[in-house]
Amino acid sequence: MTSGCDISFIVPIYNVETYLNECIESILMQDCDNMEIILVNDGSTDSCKSICETYIEKYSFIKLIDKQNGGISSARNSGLEIAVGKYVCFIDSDDFYKKKFAKKFLDLCELNNLDIIRGWYGIYEEDKQAFSVHIQPKVSYINKVCNGRDFLMNSVKEHANEVVPWLGFFRREYLLKNGILFPEGIAYEEDQLFFLQALVQDETCRVLQSDLEFYAYRKRRGSATKTPTYKQVQDIMYIVNREKAVVNQYVVSKKLITYCFKYITSSFYQLTSIYGRVAKEDKKKIAKIVPFSVKWQCLRYPYDKHQWIKIFLFTFARWIVDIVYRRQKKCAH
Repeated sequence: MTSGCDISFIVPIYNVETYLNECIESILMQDCDNMEIILVNDGSTDSCKSICETYIEKYSFIKLIDKQNGGISSARNSGLEIAVGKYVCFIDSDDFYKKKFAKKFLDLCELNNLDIIRGWYGIYEEDKQAFSVHIQPKVSYINKVCNGRDFLMNSVKEHANEVVPWLGFFRREYLLKNGILFPEGIAYEEDQLFFLQALVQDETCRVLQSDLEFYAYRKRRGSATKTPTYKQVQDIMYIVNREKAVVNQYVVSKKLITYCFKYITSSFYQLTSIYGRVAKEDKKKIAKIVPFSVKWQCLRYPYDKHQWIKIFLFTFARWIVDIVYRRQKKCAH
């Protein structure tokens, strides 16, 4: 039986041979003596597998899962299934860590008995080979231990709702105890559902938002999420419906329900931008699969004014959305 460790770094990998070495090296530089790295090669067709094999030959604490392509949720879940760390840390394989952070986060987790710890990220512009200016939100709960449900309300209220799973640690036992996994077969907004479940399913959840900026999000061309598709809209509707089910099952406080619905509105909002950029035939299909009840709920509980306007136009005046995006397309050319 494999003994445990402090941290399991889980790296889902798909066709990122250009960036993979930098990602892995940034994990290796972390100031943690008792860790494991789980590389999940999700059916890559480039040289990613051979890069991974080079590392597992060199380091005994690096593991490789080589699987058929199933998407990022499947890859993360596969890593979580074999992880033995007290805490798990997800990192996307085209990103990297800016600095050492693991020991500080681990110490904070142990000191405060945390289930989740979060930090901040910087944006690395691939075209410019430099970090862009990225101002972190000023929040009232910085460096304070919060209940997970209070954390959700505060982050939504202060417009600092960062749902990405790679911004810190999750206590592995906490995720397993509550059955929190990434939704497989979904390639868009999967993080939204995962993080909502992590914050509200267990009323004892303890979270801390650190002020440390440690993660480098690589902004690059050719990313899968940049090309809008009808499938993304189907994914969003699936996520929105699952989020509503989570709220209905676990949340009884009227105040918390309000902020959960605002959170769901933020999930739904992405659909309006996708609608504006897909082909005409897909727009017709999108209009048919989105119930008015969902749009009305989002209008009742807007995340912010900008999202309310976009959802209002999508609900009552889609022709205006069509005109705006046609003009944007012409300007781009």
